[in-house]
Amino acid sequence: MTEQAGQRNPEPALIALEERVRALEVRLEAVADAVSVLAHGLEDLPTAEPRGPSAAAAARRAYELLLIAEPRRPAPHG
Repeated sequence: MTEQAGQRNPEPALIALEERVRALEVRLEAVADAVSVLAHGLEDLPTAEPRGPSAAAAARRAYELLLIAEPRRPAPHG
């Protein structure tokens, strides 16, 4: 981020917003990757039920991509 004249530290709200937007961008990219993997795994069987090994592998990989992108939440204090 560039520094504006007379402003050394951006407001905390702006920083928080930028962090949220970046997190959404990462998640959206993961969803797009997962959809791409699923589409590739199903492209060999456009009219058949998706039961082949390539479809299962694609579904597994798509699920892994979504898990990786899942935001980490702090453990609850108890």
